Formats: sequence, C-alpha cells, structure tokens
Amino acid sequence: MLRTGRKWLGASVLAVLLTLPGLVWGASFDYANFNQELGLRFGYGKSNSKASVHLYSLLPSWGIFIIKPGQAWKVGLSFVVEGIASVADADNTGFELGFTPMLKLRLPLGKAAMFFVEGGAGVITESFDSPAVAHAFNFTPQVGAGVDFALMPNLGLTAAYRFRHSSNAGLYDENPAFNCHFFHAGLTYFY
Repeated sequence: MLRTGRKWLGASVLAVLLTLPGLVWGASFDYANFNQELGLRFGYGKSNSKASVHLYSLLPSWGIFIIKPGQAWKVGLSFVVEGIASVADADNTGFELGFTPMLKLRLPLGKAAMFFVEGGAGVITESFDSPAVAHAFNFTPQVGAGVDFALMPNLGLTAAYRFRHSSNAGLYDENPAFNCHFFHAGLTYFY
C-alpha cells in the first residue's frame, strides 16, 4: 500500500512540475522560431566508484536545430556542442576541461515544456588526484535526459540528469572506469 501511495505521489508531483511553468507564468514556447540554441547549465556530479569524487561544473553550449520541435513529426532534433569546466573535489582539489558534440532529441509536452534525450562523446582533460582517474586525457561518452520549462517564448529553465563515463579508451595500460551521475540546472535560449 505504501509503495502504491508513493507512486501516485511521485506521479502527481511530476504532473504539477510539468504544468507549473505554463500555469504560473503563462509561458509557452514558440517552436516555429527555433533555429539555434544557446545554453548555460550548472552541474553537480558524483562518482559511483569506490574513490569519492565530487564535480561542480559549468557547461556552456551552442546548438543548431536539424528538425524543429512541433513540426510534422512533433519531435525535434538538434546538434549541440557543449563545453565543460569543473572543479573536482577528490583526494585533492583539481579541475577538468573538455567539450562534447551531442545529438539532442526533443519531444514537446504541450507548449509549456519539452522533454529531451541527449547523448554524445567528447574529450576531457582531468587534473586531480584520485585512483578513479589514471590519466589526464580521457574520452567521455555520455547520455542523459531532462526537461526545458518555458519561462518566455524563447527561454527555458532546464533540469536534467546525465550519466558520464570517462576513460582513456585503452590508449594506456592502466584504464580504470570513472563513471559519474550528474544533475544539471540552467537556462536555454532559443533563437
């Protein structure tokens, strides 16, 4: 009984969150004018390995729509290039810098919100001491999902989750997997 109640509560909270921006601000996206996007997210990531690493990230992005959302197929597709600059809290404090080209598939949830799935693979330099990261140069395949909530016809509040794997792809003998779960929040401007 308790599990069923939690499911209903979770579904109710999700439904309210998806409709809240449109109700509170009366905002709706103007999909017809979406040609490009410019975003800035702040992220928190935590490794899921034995070595504890916390990442505090700034992720600027730029993208171009290949298929606009809300058109004939309703689904939008964009090509996005995202940068990352992180402060890493591990055995000592360090940083990581990199970029990732990605594809982002968007599904409008009415006019007030858009669900998206994104994925890609990039490169990163990681400079912090941790048994989870053996080398400074690594590749970063990643996949995630999130929602853009309309604040204005061309501005969205973004909330997202992302799983990121980081490794040197066998370039060196020592190649531990460094996997992180990220939570992102930010703004996306569509123009």
